[in-house]
Amino acid sequence: WLALGFGQDPLQTWVVGAIIHYTSGILWGIVFALIIHPALGRLIKPLAPLTPTVNYVKGLIWGIVLWIISSAFWVPLLIDPLFGGGVVGPFLTKFGPNGVQALITNLFWHLIYGVNLGLLFSPTPAAPSSRSAWKPTTGVAVR
Repeated sequence: WLALGFGQDPLQTWVVGAIIHYTSGILWGIVFALIIHPALGRLIKPLAPLTPTVNYVKGLIWGIVLWIISSAFWVPLLIDPLFGGGVVGPFLTKFGPNGVQALITNLFWHLIYGVNLGLLFSPTPAAPSSRSAWKPTTGVAVR
């Protein structure tokens, strides 16, 4: 957004940034619910039960994965041009002492997101098949 020259108005920049963050948070949450949560349960057997503690751990894992993606790719890609290029580096390695602070802060916020996602997304186990329990009423089969 800033690279397109639209970063002059702070309110406009804030609104666009907020929209992008909320949209990406929703999309990553959908990816977690549909792909990551079930896959972690299949790949790592102790994460198979659908308990709040296991959901919490899955959320932490997802938060760390998002932090790695953010710190290795997105932050350098978005911030480096603001400093003239070649200054930031992956995981903010070239950013000096402020890089460590930004890196830990980024981890902290991604862990908060992951914990909230893991605790709020709490699928229930599939109920026993109720299809076998239906009974026809008045001669017409109704489910």
